[in-house]
Amino acid sequence: MNRWTKGISISLGVVALLFSAVDAAQANGRSQHDHHPMKAKNVILFVGDGMGVSTVTATRIYSVGVDGELTVDKFPYTALSRTYTADHITPDSAGTMTAMMSGVNANSGIIGFGPTTERNDFNGDGDGKPLWTALELAKRAGKKVGVVTTARVTHATPAACYAHVNERDKENDIALQALPTDSSYNGRLGSGIDVLFGGGRRFWVPGGLTDEEGSRGSRPDGRDLRQEYMDAGYTYVWNEKEFNMLHRWHLPVLGLFESSHMEYEYDRPNDLGGEPGLADMVTKAISLLKNRRGYFLMVESGRIDHAHHAGNAFRSLSDTVEFDQAIASAVRMVDLKDTLIIVTADHSHVFNIAGYPLREHDDIAYDFGAVPPEGYRNMKYHGILDVVYDVNSATGEVSESRDAYGTPYTTLLYGNGPGFRGVRGTGNAVDPRDEPIGPDHPDYLQEAAVPLGSETHAGEEVAIYAIGPYSWLVRGTVKNTAIFDVMTIAMGLR
Repeated sequence: MNRWTKGISISLGVVALLFSAVDAAQANGRSQHDHHPMKAKNVILFVGDGMGVSTVTATRIYSVGVDGELTVDKFPYTALSRTYTADHITPDSAGTMTAMMSGVNANSGIIGFGPTTERNDFNGDGDGKPLWTALELAKRAGKKVGVVTTARVTHATPAACYAHVNERDKENDIALQALPTDSSYNGRLGSGIDVLFGGGRRFWVPGGLTDEEGSRGSRPDGRDLRQEYMDAGYTYVWNEKEFNMLHRWHLPVLGLFESSHMEYEYDRPNDLGGEPGLADMVTKAISLLKNRRGYFLMVESGRIDHAHHAGNAFRSLSDTVEFDQAIASAVRMVDLKDTLIIVTADHSHVFNIAGYPLREHDDIAYDFGAVPPEGYRNMKYHGILDVVYDVNSATGEVSESRDAYGTPYTTLLYGNGPGFRGVRGTGNAVDPRDEPIGPDHPDYLQEAAVPLGSETHAGEEVAIYAIGPYSWLVRGTVKNTAIFDVMTIAMGLR
């Protein structure tokens, strides 16, 4: 392997196979667009929670280098999605996922209701009429449906597929809305959600009991929903061993692999009970849902968002890599002539690629005026998790970029969050490499400009990527509600 191909982290054979499938689908999509496209028997919506454009760019550099390509980079159709909610410029996941699943711009914190519904019905005027979601419409049309997430299955993004509540934090109530035998069951789900994979076991376990991994439940009503779901016909699994044994005859299936959110991909090998990765859950869900009438599947990589809130770029990027690999797994498994795949995000984060960082040494064709410093020559992750290095255009000397007070800074920064280290220039700022752990360490918190306990979302547009039937509808700059329109038109549900 020469210096121009160093750092490619996935085999070229797999890349060639995947991209040939994508190229064939592009040609098929063009010919169908010119005539009358076949309806999508299946639709898979991938949501990278908090996966703004800067996260996609940083992940590409981190995993395959500046010149590399992620799976989504080969999708033939793209658009920009505006993410504001009905009451906020910068949104949350409840309002944005409700918009994507229902085609109606909702308020922040609201799941499955329109813009006249406010959080907790604080003005006492009632919640209004529940919106129809794409998952509910698919179920009504006779398709199988699934929800896969690395967050809690009752968390805002997955819950917006199947629940209707005026407060996203009512997760005990959300768990009941998917239980066919409960009085609050969402009847639009028919026989029920066919595949439900993720975390959130605490909302199935009574508050006085511990679950299979020793974590306490949180249900105040004393009900053990694990047993109630099994009594309603579900196959319940909680670890990787049981997950691997699942077959189509086990449907419907409930997999709850953590008390709260599932592990970050980097930490998953150390999980007590063992849990599947996102790519594993996606391939399993597709194999379980395949049927003559088709399926609708929503897949969320929820912990991209959580790592950003913690100010930890490493885990956010490593989870985004796993997300892209899950997308690649789906592309390889499905027939792109009858399956529409859409990839997007619900919102972005105040996450930036800063300064003018040099590409890694082996990427640069010219010679420097002096031997570059060892730190630059030995950069990891293609330099994205490092301090900024730049070259002096007069001398050709490479050195760290420094702020106005002489202190180096990292390539990745946050506008706010827990990584605040004091005001630069007052003696509080330190060289990132002099801290106990450096910028490429899994636990490093990138520097934040404004001190907050949790970093915040941002309000700019995010990307939409699409391939398969009707993917050509994904173009331009659109409101995120357009994703619902594309999915339901493609499935022939409107």
